[in-house]
Amino acid sequence: MITRKRSALIAVVTAAALLLAGCAGSGEAATGGDSVSSEPVAGGTLRVLEVVQPTGFDPVQVFSSTSMPITYTALYGQFVIANEETGGYDCGLCESFTTSDGGATWDVVTREGMTFTDGTPFDAEALKYNWDRMKDPALGSASAGVASQIDDIEIVDARTAKLHMVVPTPGLLGLMPIYALQWIASPTALEQGQEAFNKNPIGAGPFVFESWTPGGTLKLARNEDYFGDPAYVDAIEVQGVTDNTQRLNALISGQADIILNSDASTFVEAEAAGYTNVIDTFNGGIGFMFNTAKAPFDDVRARQAVAYALDLQQLSDAVNKGNGSVPKTLFTKDSPFYEDIALQTYDPEKAQELFDELADEGKPVEFTYTVFPGTGPAYFDALQAQLALYDNVTVTADQRDSSEQGVVTTTGDYNLASSSLAFVDPASRLWGALSGDANRTNYSRIDDPELNAALDAALATTDLEEQKAQYKIVQERLAEVVPYVLFQEYLNGATVTDQVHGVEIYGYTTPAAANIWLDQS
Repeated sequence: MITRKRSALIAVVTAAALLLAGCAGSGEAATGGDSVSSEPVAGGTLRVLEVVQPTGFDPVQVFSSTSMPITYTALYGQFVIANEETGGYDCGLCESFTTSDGGATWDVVTREGMTFTDGTPFDAEALKYNWDRMKDPALGSASAGVASQIDDIEIVDARTAKLHMVVPTPGLLGLMPIYALQWIASPTALEQGQEAFNKNPIGAGPFVFESWTPGGTLKLARNEDYFGDPAYVDAIEVQGVTDNTQRLNALISGQADIILNSDASTFVEAEAAGYTNVIDTFNGGIGFMFNTAKAPFDDVRARQAVAYALDLQQLSDAVNKGNGSVPKTLFTKDSPFYEDIALQTYDPEKAQELFDELADEGKPVEFTYTVFPGTGPAYFDALQAQLALYDNVTVTADQRDSSEQGVVTTTGDYNLASSSLAFVDPASRLWGALSGDANRTNYSRIDDPELNAALDAALATTDLEEQKAQYKIVQERLAEVVPYVLFQEYLNGATVTDQVHGVEIYGYTTPAAANIWLDQS
């Protein structure tokens, strides 16, 4: 059985309304999980397999907010929560998160009287401490790009932090759930050093750390002093398993209650085995990202040549065992901003013409593809197999450790890498990923004047028709300047047994640990 959701921005919500509205005090993410008639019950131990094995629990170490959402929402809660019904964002651990000047500054107010589980105040100073750490290059956070958009954090009062941005960042609120700024840890505990912190991580979430065996099992217990309603399950046991087949086999053999997944073929196999899939399909997708500031892809013709050269459905089939779906357009058909503008055109003859043209100028397209453990080798093999059919183009593998994932794109230390251009609403994500002014989160380094102007104009207007017109330009420019080649829908999902309920999948940082409950009958 599949419970499938598609994350289109709700038409009645405008970008300006999202930017200027305060966060609701106790909003919840929309339910994307299975529907049950019985009331939630407390108790039990939830056994989870996530897709990444933790190397620690310091928020600067996490690659992204989708890497280990159950672990991190358990320890740290949800600072900002995407709201499916409004298309906007609600406050979880904050009281409000607002801008009155188009994103030049943001006022973030924490909840009165809230503390971390070690008694340290969860206040404005704690926000400043955590977010300043994200910017420290010595710590190598994959979220350093977005954190560095914050020039300075002013402590207005004990509960209020004013963020002064390097450049106006009207989409900051929507970027929060994507990056590790979402996770706020106790400054007192972090001061003990990363090694000590990883042995006893302290947050303000619905669960507390109990024990962890590196490479093994993480055990968490319910936080009975959580500021909100207590979590349902008594305890959570988490392991990280990179291999999709191993995770599914563990579920089938009764070793897990829920597995996280973004692989299309695994969802198909799970459904065939009788399990429930809860899937959220984003706009955009995942695929290859070009470093447009570095040869050979600083020349748009090189990017266009690779895009023309690739049969994306064949590539997706090779990686996903024939189960993948290639995003044809930037927005899904149920989005108010959908346009029938192809992101890519497969044209082998045009590709070879461009490869030859560049070679004649002494610039043959020679580049590396950054390969991380997991799906990286399969992506590389499929890419290399297709490009081997052409002359004057060569790709080699740049093998990297998983600890560098996210960091290489932040620093620009790559030619071509796998990345996501997936989003719930365009206001934050597209501006942050594609605007030349968002250089710290624009990992492809694309800087196209027409694209920049359209992104700015879409954010500045409250008129839906004008937004549609501007996002049409965005889609046209993406097809022309090619910072990304997307070959796979971005699926954020989980597969569960029939004892697991309350799984909510919408946007990033889901499913949230506190909402999941187990049928005890």
